Amino acid sequence: MREGSWDQALAVASQSFSSLKPQKVSLSDAIDRYLAEDVISLCQLPAFETSSMDGWAVSGDSPWKLIGEVATGKTSTQALHYGHCLAIATGGVIPKGTTAVIPWEKATENGGYISGEIEEGANIRPAGMESKNGDVLVSAGTRVNAPMAGLFAATGHDSIDVIEKPRVAIFFLGDELIHSGVPADGAIRDALGPQLPAILSKMGAIISSAQFVKDDLEVLNREISKVLDFVDLIITTGGTADGPRDYVKPALENLGATMLIDCVKVRPGYHVLLARVTHSGRDIAFLALPGNPQSALAALYSFGNPLIKTFLGATQEKLEVIELTSSLTTPEGFSRLVPGTRDGKVFTPTAYLGSAMLRGVAQAQGFALINPGINPSGSTARWISFY
Repeated sequence: MREGSWDQALAVASQSFSSLKPQKVSLSDAIDRYLAEDVISLCQLPAFETSSMDGWAVSGDSPWKLIGEVATGKTSTQALHYGHCLAIATGGVIPKGTTAVIPWEKATENGGYISGEIEEGANIRPAGMESKNGDVLVSAGTRVNAPMAGLFAATGHDSIDVIEKPRVAIFFLGDELIHSGVPADGAIRDALGPQLPAILSKMGAIISSAQFVKDDLEVLNREISKVLDFVDLIITTGGTADGPRDYVKPALENLGATMLIDCVKVRPGYHVLLARVTHSGRDIAFLALPGNPQSALAALYSFGNPLIKTFLGATQEKLEVIELTSSLTTPEGFSRLVPGTRDGKVFTPTAYLGSAMLRGVAQAQGFALINPGINPSGSTARWISFY
């Protein structure tokens, strides 16, 4: 795709690769991972009729003779007869013959008898009230959170299948970059090195390597060849245009890559490339980001995040619709990505919007995807969140 729209590029990034292999992990290691398959309940929940209150399991009408208690975590061997009761804790298994559970605070005890009023069936949770054996608890492609892990444990799971995390190699290109101190004499302080590994990790990737490479095609070819056996995604920054020292396209030609995206009609982020590299029977994604910091972030959140979600087997969610507080225009035929903040559905752009600027992005919560043309105040846009 050459100079396609933002939406066309999104479709390509989302649909050109497959999810990685499933991997069995413990429940504690499954947090923030994506499910490889539906998780089903291995038992009823609760597994037995249980008490929803601390109190007494009673049979019939008050008063009830107290004949013992239900041991926590065990099935009672005692059956209740009319006029009898057993002390019971929340979650305790309901003994046979129980007609209701009366809470401590609604009853009185006197001389070994419990008195009070309670409706039949009160405070008894039926077996299978929350789930039945075989129920689908959470669907494949869902990101696991801590309560989900607790639910899986409660329904009998010790481990679950999640999708492997994609392994990423990052190459930062540019002879003009320095990595410490204050820039001088035409040098530029690298601003992407501290950001990209952290962003990619948060997106769900594993950073296998991150290195700076000088503007030399032979060196770039050599360094890329070293990572092909152990990564799923290669990301570069800079060198994506067609100038005399832009070496990403020649490097892709050297790899025999299939170009999937060659520039997108969006500002910032126009000079983004996506290619497929086939190596030893595996398809490796090659995402080349522009060198300007804001452009690189715009391209990464627009196309890198959906690409990683595809590798993770994650559900691709539709972007939320927001409302603009000020008029915004785009270059003719182009979408525009504007950093800013939102209050509910209302979007406000930050200052410092240039493609080489980071000050505005640093204050932003995400990008508003602005439709081509003139968008007056009150128009709608779509929201790409940083979080």
